[in-house]
Amino acid sequence: MIREGTRRVMHRMPNAADLTSEEFASLTRVCRGFICATIPKAHQARLVELGLIQAMMGGLIITPMGRMVARA
Repeated sequence: MIREGTRRVMHRMPNAADLTSEEFASLTRVCRGFICATIPKAHQARLVELGLIQAMMGGLIITPMGRMVARA
């Protein structure tokens, strides 16, 4: 991962090894369906930054890339 301005950019798709066990647990929780911000804010920020989840309509939803990582 490198920094570009204030945003970090990965040159590859993230995988489960890039996450802590707690972040992975949060990802799998979001994977079960649309949830309303019930994971720690730090996990939410990291998973959004990696493109694994997105905030939408007041809740969290997994992205297709996040679904692949959660199933790995």
